[in-house]
Amino acid sequence: MVSVAVVVTSAALVLGTAGAGSAAPAPASTAGPGLRAFGISGDGTLMATFTTDRPQVLDWVRVVTGLSGDTSLIGIDFRVQNGLMYGVGNKGGIYTIKTPPATPDVVVTKVSQLQYALHGANFGVDFNPAADRLRVISDNGQNLRHNLNDHSTIQDVNLTTPPVEGTTKGVSAAAYTNNDLNAATGTTLVDINTSSDQVVLQSPANNGTLAPTGSLGIDAGINAGMDIYSTLSGGKTVDNAAFATLTPYGAGTPSLYSINVLTGQATSIGQFPLNITDLAISLTGS
Repeated sequence: MVSVAVVVTSAALVLGTAGAGSAAPAPASTAGPGLRAFGISGDGTLMATFTTDRPQVLDWVRVVTGLSGDTSLIGIDFRVQNGLMYGVGNKGGIYTIKTPPATPDVVVTKVSQLQYALHGANFGVDFNPAADRLRVISDNGQNLRHNLNDHSTIQDVNLTTPPVEGTTKGVSAAAYTNNDLNAATGTTLVDINTSSDQVVLQSPANNGTLAPTGSLGIDAGINAGMDIYSTLSGGKTVDNAAFATLTPYGAGTPSLYSINVLTGQATSIGQFPLNITDLAISLTGS
């Protein structure tokens, strides 16, 4: 892995290879065609963009600007209903996000607010494409559902894994399948439990009931992120591709993985040069 130096220049961050001028890091093996993705840093103050076949190359990095009442972002996702990217702040603010080249910097605009305080240290954020609701789950077992149309929040049942009693801890990544607007298409909420290192289905999502599908195959750190890209034909999903940001035990920075949601298997694509702990993939892939 080539070491990467990060240089702050006003609101922008410029990546350069340490000791090698401005050369890009060496490419890793690819996993299919690259999809345009955006990531946020572990402290929620930086955003970067990359393609899913080359996570070790960040095309730009910017400081997140425009937060109001929050000091960082805890998660990001694209909303199928309007194509916009949203972020959730650490105090529950909900923002739309503008990124380069539409604006020189990453600019967020507050549009709503969770009605319940966040409980936990690491969170999964994703839009339900069928119900048009924003799901927020936490490593403390919190399970929220927010309606951006009327700004109401429902505190759903805490996460549990029957037959084990009590709240399930360690779930910090979430993503819905079938990101389309076809009324006949259902959707499934897929989570990652970093305590058990498993992919789990949250179904029914509102009940917080978790069922493991399989093991990741790695010992992952608790701060994880996940998103699912849906390939459409005639406006209907014909394929889903899941990706996750995971930090294997002992690693300095997270890596991007492709995830088999049926078996749980995580396959490494490449290591990020920064602490990228959540991602959102463009709905169009470009």
